Amino acid sequence: MASSLTSPQLVNAADKAIIAARHSLSTARLFATDFTADAVAPGTTLKVPLFSGTAASFSAENDYENVDGSVTYASITFNQHPKSTFEFTDVDFTLVNGSRFWDNAGAAAGEAVADAIDSAICGLINKTNISAEQVLTTANISLKTIAALRANIETAGAKAKKTILLLNPTNFAALLGCLTADVYGDKSAIAEGMIPNLLGFKAVVQANLSTDSGEKLNGALIPADALAVAGRVVPVLSPNAYEEVGTMTDEDSGLTLGLRRHGAAKTGSNFLNVEALFGAALVQPTKCIRIVSASTAG
Repeated sequence: MASSLTSPQLVNAADKAIIAARHSLSTARLFATDFTADAVAPGTTLKVPLFSGTAASFSAENDYENVDGSVTYASITFNQHPKSTFEFTDVDFTLVNGSRFWDNAGAAAGEAVADAIDSAICGLINKTNISAEQVLTTANISLKTIAALRANIETAGAKAKKTILLLNPTNFAALLGCLTADVYGDKSAIAEGMIPNLLGFKAVVQANLSTDSGEKLNGALIPADALAVAGRVVPVLSPNAYEEVGTMTDEDSGLTLGLRRHGAAKTGSNFLNVEALFGAALVQPTKCIRIVSASTAG
């Protein structure tokens, strides 16, 4: 982990925050992501490159300047700024295990911020944004019916092997009931809600999709390049107003969280803040399919 923080306490809190966030965002990381530690103002719109590659044999007609792949640019607005704040007093802190306090506070705040990001991403999956739908009830969940969804996504112009099948908790559990341990691997499929490469999909994952009765969502088929998520850092305009302010970055993904700590002299209260700045967009909605319990057309 890369950090701009200095105090051991906040470094520990930040480390636990980024580990918890990375775990909670395991589904989001399956899609097109662009996380950096660059600071941008909330509301800023940037471009995220999306690459689609093909290959062809080299020849005189197909030389090194003959383009085989393509790159498009998705506009992402950084309009989501979740933060998680804890308050504790000087007296409170004298009664607890100090090192565990910072560890637990960081982990809880990091998970809360990541859950907010995950909810915003799942919130993009609705009948307003995605018109195509396929009816599949919980009672009809089976290996055969799940495998048949491959044809739907291929017809939509995407590849099953690059598509993530999202299922709500009830339907993910129904699918697990159709599998044996040698198929889904180990208990991580249950604990983490993710089965890689099942039935030729990139992954089948449990997702907290909308429970709105009008949506009737049981799941969704989302190609990896059809949803883009980008994260940056909120600029701190008055760093001297805080006891400490900085960031922690997951070097593998680039995911960066901001941390701030300050105290209130009058009350003896102390505040620990963990925050993120991100944006997400469905950039190829026509390749996506909602899985519904009953038709929502009309």
